[in-house]
Amino acid sequence: MITKKNVHGYSVFIKDGDPFYENIFLDFLSNKIKVLKVFRTIEDTKVVLIDTARGPMVLKVFVPKTKKLERFLKSFFKKDYYENLIYQTDRVWNEGVRSVNDQYLLAEAKILNYAHVFIMLIEYIKGTELERLDTISAGVKEQIRASIDELHQHDMVSGDPHKGNFIVTEQGIRLIDLSGKKSSALRKAKDRLDLEKHYAIKNEIKDFAYYRFLYKRKLRRFMKRTKHKLGLRKKAD
Repeated sequence: MITKKNVHGYSVFIKDGDPFYENIFLDFLSNKIKVLKVFRTIEDTKVVLIDTARGPMVLKVFVPKTKKLERFLKSFFKKDYYENLIYQTDRVWNEGVRSVNDQYLLAEAKILNYAHVFIMLIEYIKGTELERLDTISAGVKEQIRASIDELHQHDMVSGDPHKGNFIVTEQGIRLIDLSGKKSSALRKAKDRLDLEKHYAIKNEIKDFAYYRFLYKRKLRRFMKRTKHKLGLRKKAD
C-alpha cells in the first residue's frame, strides 16, 4: 500500500507508509546520505547507490529539461509517469510478482499538478546486467520471456525490454526501469516484438494489437522518410 503525504513542500509517496524511507528522503534533503557509487550523472538525471541501515539502495533524481509545456498540459488530465509506476509496482508486488525492482519512495516538487522534480528511492538489485554478457543462453532467454509474460498477465508492461533493463541474479532474471504507462494490448505487443528484436525470442501472439503495432511502425517510418525527402527533418533524427 502506498501512503501519500506532504513533506517540506514535496508530494511524497511511500511504500507501506514506512518512516524508514521517509527518513532517507529527509537525509537527502539535508545532504546526509552516503554515496557508495555513481551510476549516472547527466544534466537532467543523477542515479547513485547509497548506504542505508537496510543495505544499499538506489537514489534517482530527475529534473526534466525538455517538453516542459507538453508535460504541464498533460498534467491536467493524467497522473505523471513516475506516480503511475510506484502504484503499479506496489500492486504487482502485492500480487506476487517478484521479478520487478521494487519502488520504495517517490517525492515530487509540483506546481499545481505539474511535477518538475522527481526523487526516487529504489531497490538495489545485485547481479550482472544482461548487456555485459558475451552470450545469452537459451535458459536465460526463457527466463526473459517468462518474466515479460508474467508482467503482462498482471497488466503491466516493460515499455523498453532492452539488455540494459534486465539483471541476471542468483535467483533469476530481474527487471528494472519499467514503464509507468497504462498497460494495453498494443504496448504488450510492442514488448513482445522488442524481445524478438533484441533476443530473437519469437513472438507467438499475433493478435489485432500485433498487426496494429506493425502498421503504426511502418507508417511512422514512411512519414520519417517522407520528411527527410522534403527536407523537413534532419537525417540525424
